[in-house]
Amino acid sequence: MAKPSWWPVGRAPMCDLPSALAIMAPDRTVVRVSPDTAPQIAEGSVEFVYKKFGFALPYTPASLIVVDAIVDKIKATGATEQQASGLLSGLGCYVGEVFVRHAKASWRWTSEMNMTGSCRFPIVLVLPGLAGCDAIGKAFERFRGGNDGVALLYERAVGRRPAGAGADG
Repeated sequence: MAKPSWWPVGRAPMCDLPSALAIMAPDRTVVRVSPDTAPQIAEGSVEFVYKKFGFALPYTPASLIVVDAIVDKIKATGATEQQASGLLSGLGCYVGEVFVRHAKASWRWTSEMNMTGSCRFPIVLVLPGLAGCDAIGKAFERFRGGNDGVALLYERAVGRRPAGAGADG
């Protein structure tokens, strides 16, 4: 797999929390996370993870267990949240794309879902029945030491365990 032509280069603050992931596109323009750019950011994460860790992420619910393991591995390196923020944000977009492809979710602006007070990023997922889901935030939460990972998020939000998930999720 070829090296991504762009990769997360930083984030822009909103108050004191990260609110937007910035990526450098091939034409050197900065792309901010949005409902329209989340799939592109996810794809960049898939390419980066393959190159850096040798794991293929096939956009399946079962692959969310691998995402949890990657987040744990990044944390084990001693990286700070700020240092890991680009990859964590990209992995969160990847998780969201799994929801889009397998749980009929769609990306929305956090403000549309009245979730600006509880979410660190400007986009969230909406699931059938208009339930909001913060996939990007869950990746950061796992990095900060949360026991619940993105595989368990999927199980709780969709109501079924990803294939291959153990009893502890």
